[in-house]
Amino acid sequence: MGRKSKWELERDKEDALRKKAMKSLTQDQLKAINKTYKAIEDALLNVREIEDLYLSDIKNLDSAMWKLKHEFNLGEK
Repeated sequence: MGRKSKWELERDKEDALRKKAMKSLTQDQLKAINKTYKAIEDALLNVREIEDLYLSDIKNLDSAMWKLKHEFNLGEK
């Protein structure tokens, strides 16, 4: 394998920064991010496949939003 191109070096630098940032999160913050990702993923899958949203999807999105708000001090105080 030859030398890495400029975009590969930039990508590796960004990946290293993201990895470092993820390691600095608390367990609860990481859980909040994963819960939110899963809720968004499930809701979008249903929208794409059945062109509808279940109430459980909406409940999961709401729960995930509040968890993010709490863990990262988001929104109005």
